[in-house]
Amino acid sequence: MKVLVTGAAGFVGSHLVEALLARGDQVVAYDHRLRGKCLSERVLAKAHGVEADIFDAAAVKTASRGCAVIFHCAAVVGVDAYTTRPAHTMEVEEVGLRNVCTAAVAQNGTRVVYASSSAVYGHAGGALDESLVIAPVSNYGIAKRFGELYLAAQYGEHGLQSAALRIFNIYGPRQDERLVIPRFIRQALAGEPIVIYGDGSQTRDFVYVGDAVTAALACADRTAGCEIVNVCSGSETSVRTLAERVIALSGSGSHIACHAPPAARTAFEVQRSVGSRAKLAALMIEPPTQLDDGLRSTIADRLSAHARARPCGR
Repeated sequence: MKVLVTGAAGFVGSHLVEALLARGDQVVAYDHRLRGKCLSERVLAKAHGVEADIFDAAAVKTASRGCAVIFHCAAVVGVDAYTTRPAHTMEVEEVGLRNVCTAAVAQNGTRVVYASSSAVYGHAGGALDESLVIAPVSNYGIAKRFGELYLAAQYGEHGLQSAALRIFNIYGPRQDERLVIPRFIRQALAGEPIVIYGDGSQTRDFVYVGDAVTAALACADRTAGCEIVNVCSGSETSVRTLAERVIALSGSGSHIACHAPPAARTAFEVQRSVGSRAKLAALMIEPPTQLDDGLRSTIADRLSAHARARPCGR
């Protein structure tokens, strides 16, 4: 099967490219900067690389020709970027998804798998499932919710088949320090204080990148119509516990330092976040990776990657 991956050189995109190649798919890897991020030369040699911007509608259309599925991972990454460039964050989501959908509809049969986010749940607490009436509060969450609604409109108007993946707090090898787990790992390995915002009692659902990739493939192969699926572990872990596990698993002597969160991050701070895995479990039988196992893999990658070129974003 021929597929297109946008944001292919980023964190999630690069893991997805590798998995698709491993199962024998023909992969078009689309990114505005293919080298110097997450894709190795070995992987690039096996894929068809297209270096172009997601804003380039003609390039997206050309790259998608003959593709059965478009995995749309291109996005702005990191809370700092969302807070300093909110309009750009939303523009990348809107224009990028519009170009992807236009290309898919033109081919009459191409499906779209879209990397959405648990940020769409806003300040909703408890176990979060896809049937909840949601109210995102951050510009990033609003942009992702717009993407989900846009896909629903494309299905209603054009019959475009799609799956929106509400990805929770993803982590794993090759992720850069704009995200919490690689930042904690860097601080622990350097013997620096592990900086957490607030008292660390806030919880998150940490999902390993390999599980997210498996979920994306399952949704591409097994969902129909216009679906929304949580991509999560179904377990919640406090940020303090996360820091303690990173310290223990890395053999670090670091201590935990509690700081007040920057004012600009207020909309992104929620007290509790854990996803319902029921819908995802109906699509895939693999159990989620346990947090300690995922952390060990991520720490091992960090230890072996000091000579690697610049880390990458999602």
